Amino acid sequence: MPIQLDTASALALTPGTASPAPGVGANTEPHLFSPFVHEPRQHVRTALERVARPDYPAWLRHVESAASCTNPIRLHGSLATVNTHTGEILAHRHTSSLPDGVIYKACGNRRHTVCPACATTYQHDAYHLVRAGLVGGKTVPDSVRTHPAVFATLTAPSFGLVHTRDVRHCTCRDKTRCICRAAPCHARRDAPSCPHGTPLVCWQRHAAGDEQLGRPLCADCYDHAHHVVWNHHAGELWRRTKQHAERHLNQLARQRGLTKIRLSHGKAAEYQARGAVHFHILLRLDGIDPDNPDAITAPPDGITADDIIAAVTLAATTIAYTTDSHPTRLDGWPIAWGGQYEIRPITLSASGDALDDQAVAAYLAKYSTKGTEATGHTSRRLTLDTIDLYASPHGTHPERLIAAAWTLGQTPEWAGLRRWAHMLGFGGHFLTKARRYSITFGSIREERAAYKRAQALNDGHPRPEGHPETTRFHRQANLDTKTEETTLVIGFLTYAGTGWHTTGDQLLANTAAAQARERTRAGREELAYEQARSLSTPLAA
Repeated sequence: MPIQLDTASALALTPGTASPAPGVGANTEPHLFSPFVHEPRQHVRTALERVARPDYPAWLRHVESAASCTNPIRLHGSLATVNTHTGEILAHRHTSSLPDGVIYKACGNRRHTVCPACATTYQHDAYHLVRAGLVGGKTVPDSVRTHPAVFATLTAPSFGLVHTRDVRHCTCRDKTRCICRAAPCHARRDAPSCPHGTPLVCWQRHAAGDEQLGRPLCADCYDHAHHVVWNHHAGELWRRTKQHAERHLNQLARQRGLTKIRLSHGKAAEYQARGAVHFHILLRLDGIDPDNPDAITAPPDGITADDIIAAVTLAATTIAYTTDSHPTRLDGWPIAWGGQYEIRPITLSASGDALDDQAVAAYLAKYSTKGTEATGHTSRRLTLDTIDLYASPHGTHPERLIAAAWTLGQTPEWAGLRRWAHMLGFGGHFLTKARRYSITFGSIREERAAYKRAQALNDGHPRPEGHPETTRFHRQANLDTKTEETTLVIGFLTYAGTGWHTTGDQLLANTAAAQARERTRAGREELAYEQARSLSTPLAA
């Protein structure tokens, strides 16, 4: 009978996941060579062994905060409980006394391809962060509802002809799942050829998801160097564009006898199939209080959303600059926006060409968890040992882009291109905002941690000392009465590894997390149903 190789790390334990991404870290158990095909798989055996242990309930509570994570961080070290008033160490404990001898902390990765659970949490946080800047709440004044706001999409210029899906008149309700019949890709009667002999024509009507989309008609004609340089300077181009639009609006305000204004923004970056970055930007108009510049105040009544659209359009079509000199291009590369852009107003209830606040917040949050997957390339930061696996000046389109970034980055002044070669030159954050636009991710995480601490006290299962939810900010005070903090747990922890000890542990933890999510969902539906019944039932006489 042939020997069966059971690769434990290939088990998909959460929806939409496969084997761990390269460089993420795998489970610590070794691969199993099973001499019998019918023998139970390794993850089943390790799961049964864990459940049979007397400390299983305590272990499950211990890993609860990281239970849905595919690659949690394992930390070991000591924990000290300190009196915040006197500095006295009240208690000292080592992680060796905890289940598995470590603390499990969710990886917190924002990318769905790396960890779907952590990316979903990040996406939900991003949604509330963006929407709070439109409708208020979470320390943002409700008056922002009345501020004029627009949603803009700015794209990169052309670096060469690529295969596209051209739908002239889309009738689909959901544009992201368009099934309309597309026009021919590049239809020309003369069918010319490039200097390399490649025909610059394509009669195909590409379907959504076609692997050819975004690939150059002639890879040798495509300007891969300009492409990665543009990605690298896209953040600076946006900074100059916003600055120009804000100056134009302030000039308009002076002409109309109004006070100064400013633009507060939230921005998400997205990769097109060709590998070029484009930005989805939310712009809100704010006033400026001379006595309190950090306050969010209403803008003067004389500036409208149409004025913002005109200012952003002017900036997007006029702002351009040239990069510094490079040994391969002494006159630098021109950096400017492409000719395709869209700017639309935002309202609390969408009507006409306007967008509603929920759609905009969901849109930005959705793209905040994506990366280079649309281009067909995913990797961690590249080194001299790994660059040959992903880069080739004569390979596929993504391989040529990576090779161009790596080669240009040899010059010390352009070292950033080599650092971000795995991101095709783009080194910015995928979700950014102005300081005064809204709350921060940190404040949202603090609020969630406080809620979980209160929930732990109320459900009768207090977290063990040193639990991830209590390691950073641990309150012995009553959370309901908001009394003063009296103790703080300080961790002296070091990295012990990434991933679960066994795939059986991962199976149990992920299953418990999925069941908890399902219970929460069912509870919310039941509460909504009861509330609807109470509103529809007339009051008794």
